[in-house]
Amino acid sequence: MSAPETAIAERPMLAAMWKAMPPAMRQTVTSAPVIPQIAARAAAAAAAHPGFVRGDQGQVVGVMPQREVYYGPSSGLPDLRRLAGRFWTLAYGLEKKEGLPEGGLGPQHVAIVSGATEGIAILMRLLAPGRRVGVQRFFWGNYRNIIAHAGGSVEVLDFFQEDGSFDGAGLAAAVHGSDIRTLLVNFPANPTGDVLSDDELAALADLAREHDLILVADEVYNWIRYDDEPRTLLAFAPERTLVIGAASKEYLIPGARTGYVLSADATFSGEWMPRLIRSTSSSPNVLGQRLTIDMLASDVADLEVGRSPSILGAVKEELRRRRDAMVDALRSLGFAVVSRHGVPRGGISLLARLPEGIENDQAVIDTAIDMGRFSAIPGSAFGAPGCIRFGYAGMPLAAIERLAAGLPEVLEAVRSSRPAPAGGFGG
Repeated sequence: MSAPETAIAERPMLAAMWKAMPPAMRQTVTSAPVIPQIAARAAAAAAAHPGFVRGDQGQVVGVMPQREVYYGPSSGLPDLRRLAGRFWTLAYGLEKKEGLPEGGLGPQHVAIVSGATEGIAILMRLLAPGRRVGVQRFFWGNYRNIIAHAGGSVEVLDFFQEDGSFDGAGLAAAVHGSDIRTLLVNFPANPTGDVLSDDELAALADLAREHDLILVADEVYNWIRYDDEPRTLLAFAPERTLVIGAASKEYLIPGARTGYVLSADATFSGEWMPRLIRSTSSSPNVLGQRLTIDMLASDVADLEVGRSPSILGAVKEELRRRRDAMVDALRSLGFAVVSRHGVPRGGISLLARLPEGIENDQAVIDTAIDMGRFSAIPGSAFGAPGCIRFGYAGMPLAAIERLAAGLPEVLEAVRSSRPAPAGGFGG
């Protein structure tokens, strides 16, 4: 075994990836690409020598300078990487956590990606080839596509017992029986809004250590926890956890396509990830990163002086009002909220079981759209037939009132299997 391979073997995350990834990817992550090296040297030379000519650039420069947006670093703009690391450190108390660097996460522990989806896709290409990846029951349907495209398969696991309690023993048995090496976990969860407590996160970390698992934590809704303080799995199993974050949901800018991959291992986040990003999308969205910097800087400034993030706080409080209104409306019409807590405790959506006597979730959605009343996602897309996922984050309170007013007619039309006349709420 070579010296680099020996160093990799001593680190759980890198070792798991090295074993699973195809040879071509091993070459990618261990070989510094020529063009970025030259670009970095050229930029330094141009700064030192005003007459230096940049012939290395693969972009159009100087035709319409006021309109031009240039490539950024493959790992993301340095300011954003610094801010993201600082936010995670302050928001989740990572300064003095065992297994994490003293002082928390720096820019070398953050790689910026083109939305969380790209980050998950890259990680699955490293961890999923020829393997089963465990996901919790009721999961974002695109996980299945991402894992399949990486050459893996999905194994659906029950994290909770029927009474809603965390089922550590059952989860351990399922992991052992399926020979799973990676868990892709999402808390707060889409679509249910379920969250894990500190004790449950610690139990999951212990499970990962006992069964030599890598944890990929999709934490894109992390700050949106309504009943307690947000937390990250990275604080519980830093040597085995890769975190996916995003500015898209909480900062209301999903089109900016700004996501993060965070790791306690700077070799992975600071060296491997930039090379993998370059081979996937070259570099993340520069305009989206700049927009994110402006917003994230404000909340980091709040955290630095001991205040709660003002932007994220305002978003969370409005979402809390929408969640409460949505839960009340659905329960009054005979829906049952599918959640281990009874209501979503985080995230931006909820899953609701259809009222008694109605089972076809797709028929409800088709009827509601045909009648001009509302749209939602059938629960079947999340492995929950007979349910509907409502994205209440996209509904102002007035819209929730209109949905509640139109739902009875839609349900009656489905029960009687006769479509009601179209016309929307105004007709």
